[in-house]
Amino acid sequence: MANGSPRHTLPDADLLALLRREEQAAAGYQDAALSAQREEALAYYDRKPFGIEEEGRSQVVTSEFADVIESIMPGLMRVFTGSDDLATFAPLAPGQEQWAREASAYVPHVLMRKNDGFRVISALLKDALMYRLGGAAVDVETVDDTVTVPMDGLPPDAVDLIMALAEEEGATVSYEAAEGSEVRITHSRKRVVVESIAPEDIRFSPAARDEDKASYLGFIRRASSSDLVRLGLTTDEIDDLRSERGQFSAEEAQRTDGVAEADTRTGEGDSERPIWLVVAYVRADDDGDGLSELLRVVYAHAGATAGRIIERSLWEGPASMALATPILMPHVIAGRSLFDQTKDLQQLGSVLTRGLLDNLYLVNQPRPVVSDQVNIDSLIDWAPGSPIRLKPGARPGDNHVSWLQVPNVTGGALAALEHFATVRENRTGVSRYNQGLDAESLNKTLGGLDRIMSASQQRQDLIARVFAETAIKRLYRLVYRAIKRAATGPLAYWTGKGSGFATCDPSQWPDELELSVDVVGIGNREQALGHLATIGSLQEKLVALQGGQADGPFVTAANIAGAAQKLTEVLGYKTPGLFFQPPETLAGLPPPSPPAADPALVAMEAQIQIQREAAQADIDIKRQKARAEMAIAAFKARQWAEIERIKVSARNAANG
Repeated sequence: MANGSPRHTLPDADLLALLRREEQAAAGYQDAALSAQREEALAYYDRKPFGIEEEGRSQVVTSEFADVIESIMPGLMRVFTGSDDLATFAPLAPGQEQWAREASAYVPHVLMRKNDGFRVISALLKDALMYRLGGAAVDVETVDDTVTVPMDGLPPDAVDLIMALAEEEGATVSYEAAEGSEVRITHSRKRVVVESIAPEDIRFSPAARDEDKASYLGFIRRASSSDLVRLGLTTDEIDDLRSERGQFSAEEAQRTDGVAEADTRTGEGDSERPIWLVVAYVRADDDGDGLSELLRVVYAHAGATAGRIIERSLWEGPASMALATPILMPHVIAGRSLFDQTKDLQQLGSVLTRGLLDNLYLVNQPRPVVSDQVNIDSLIDWAPGSPIRLKPGARPGDNHVSWLQVPNVTGGALAALEHFATVRENRTGVSRYNQGLDAESLNKTLGGLDRIMSASQQRQDLIARVFAETAIKRLYRLVYRAIKRAATGPLAYWTGKGSGFATCDPSQWPDELELSVDVVGIGNREQALGHLATIGSLQEKLVALQGGQADGPFVTAANIAGAAQKLTEVLGYKTPGLFFQPPETLAGLPPPSPPAADPALVAMEAQIQIQREAAQADIDIKRQKARAEMAIAAFKARQWAEIERIKVSARNAANG
């Protein structure tokens, strides 16, 4: 996060020169390594001609690349946007449990509800799948909420009181004492902004192997003159700014079919004149100690190597950008895309399909062999079933017209197309089975079909896991840090889960929490429902082992509620609280009291207990009686022995 007001020893001019060098190197890498690949990928996605087409021949372009993208996107979007429980924060130290629970609930709320999280994640993933690299940025901006209060009929003391109370709350107040006067009260607040970055606008050092270790990482952002005025620039300073990039890049024009090639708001003095800013995270020695610090710099161009630094601050933590690539490659930031996996297959599929169609055209309309007795015009301009005219004197039976027989290659072409379809499935993991397109799959056993789908989904699951552990996890961490930067105290928000409002205090959150992203695969809904049914059946058996009570040790009420909530999410409902209480509500409830026992059973158990106690008392009496009798017998034996000793002693004394 940004520090307060650090002491800079690196002049703005030197820093700007460094930024421009890094930016030019990054732009050169984009142009050399990625730009042409993106333009070609979009052309393949839109099924544009290859440029080698021949007039009179089939020019069809098949859609392997688009089919793969549009087949994998629904599963990825269901995984990453279908539930608010995708990411879970965990404490790093004792005492952080409550903050972890708050973050797990509030961070998805900010991403998906306070921002257009669905579009941001969709663009991030689709850009990566198509163009190798997708990006998203997280920032904190200041917004003004203005309320107008009419003052007609109010005494001056009341007006003064209203203005004083608003100013005590930190608001900006403007008031004009005139007929129909009103007070404008403006409250400034900070909000977290998450936005997608177009692939051509991403900039990073060409030699960087990791985004956190890059000496330069940034992106180009479009702003208006009005935005720069809010940042403190004057209109004259804004008019001096220029961009070396046109209002719309070539790739942006290609995406919009050439519509966005010009902008009508380009005049100086126009508050909506578009200006391209660069938001950069650069490593440089800012304080002269010989060690590089991470700086966040927002600057604009002014032609050639000139420019202007608009914002500059030390930055703690990772750069506030998340980059995504679907197929990781070692030691590089931009990996491989699905276009790299399907480009040659679309070329081969198009060539085979064109040949197949050309063959079918010739089979259905073969070329004629004619003599000089045939009216050529009737062959050139003819409709199906129209007669072929012969010259006067020629007879139809003299074979003046014959048709070349063209071999039908349909079987071989279809076999080749089927082969390359299998190759595509093996490369991408998108098969006809997990798309529900194979009619023969209805005749396959459930276990066999599951094995086929599981094998094909391993590649898709790997792509989902790569996205989860890289871009999505980083995006959630960045939103967490941005929330903490923007926090001013406790706040309340609507959970949307049927449990009303929740409260949290992000200003008390620690700088870091452990984060895990739960990705369970992108299989079809029927498979997910089957897995949840298995879990539910196992929970039912464990509850039976617990005596019918959902109070542990194996299964609790919160566990059952969690399974029910996940079931509703798989079914497509975003508000499971309408059907079940959320797990967090049940987790704090006391265990349910056991059911009342049958009175007859209680009486029987009491009678048995009485009989058991009576029998035990009888046994104790007999044991004590036996002990007493044994003690009496022992006493008598000792007395008899003493008497006999006395007798013997007396007899011996008499004889002596």
